[in-house]
Amino acid sequence: MDRKLIYLDQNIIGLHIDGELTLSTHPGHCWVYSKEHFAEIRRSTNPDQFLSVLDEIGAKMLELQLDADWRITGVANLIENGTPAEHYEAYIEATSSAPACDGLFEPLLAWVNGGRDEGPFRQLPERLAEQVLMLTRDLPLDHGAVADALDVVVPEFTDTIKKMMSHGNDITKTRKALADGKGTIGSVSGEGELQQIWRVIEPVCAGVTCDQFFGFDPIDRQGYENWPLYLGIVSCCAVMDIVGFQAEQKCRKLDKISNVRSDAGHIAMGAYCSAILSGDGRLIRRARAIYQYKGIGTAPLLFAANKSMQPTANASAD
Repeated sequence: MDRKLIYLDQNIIGLHIDGELTLSTHPGHCWVYSKEHFAEIRRSTNPDQFLSVLDEIGAKMLELQLDADWRITGVANLIENGTPAEHYEAYIEATSSAPACDGLFEPLLAWVNGGRDEGPFRQLPERLAEQVLMLTRDLPLDHGAVADALDVVVPEFTDTIKKMMSHGNDITKTRKALADGKGTIGSVSGEGELQQIWRVIEPVCAGVTCDQFFGFDPIDRQGYENWPLYLGIVSCCAVMDIVGFQAEQKCRKLDKISNVRSDAGHIAMGAYCSAILSGDGRLIRRARAIYQYKGIGTAPLLFAANKSMQPTANASAD
């Protein structure tokens, strides 16, 4: 019998730790986690407790397959060998060489969504240059040429940021510009939610398709012949923040943007599984809208408080 892969949102692991639900093993399903969990665990005060739960319930890591050029192939592999602690240690080792690069563009994301912390946003070009120089210092490159390129890119990037700031970032005005002055998008519900949103926005997006607007088919594919579904879902979540579909205040707060990114990453990784389980209603609403739009068979499951959750072969969406 094929196992059902049930992807766990990080908050579900926390609820298990707090005793608000019980994650039990079952021959018909396999609990699944990804490196996005490691990003969240790394930010916690007690990583070991989360790793212990993943080990206790026999959870397996789902990992995106990359090609020889480190590009996403569109395939995800379930890693059957190794413990969560071993995988986490490898993750920390692999990411420790450039920790400052993690979240480099978070000030941009927060500002676009209406954030008021302008300092880090203004400093972004300088920080970008510092990180490029750091990452390339040990590579066999013409470092003078790298520096010369940065001398061109950094001022241009700085000018772009100045122009953006001169226009302001009032998220209400942004949404009005997208023809949603009455909050229509925020009240969208039922079937085909992304299509409903697109019908509101389409009149002011001439020459753009629905897939392009939501990030599933970007104009700049960054070298990809076909834009990976994972990246499309992450991009779509960012667009949802801007237009106001199941958006939260935390998308405007710099210290919370990493959590917003993790939510998007979980929805994207869940697309490779039979179901995704979360205690966050907004995350489940977004996942359901995206999966419906892209014809993805993953069932979004919302955990109801004070109940044990043990998925079976006939688990269905909330």
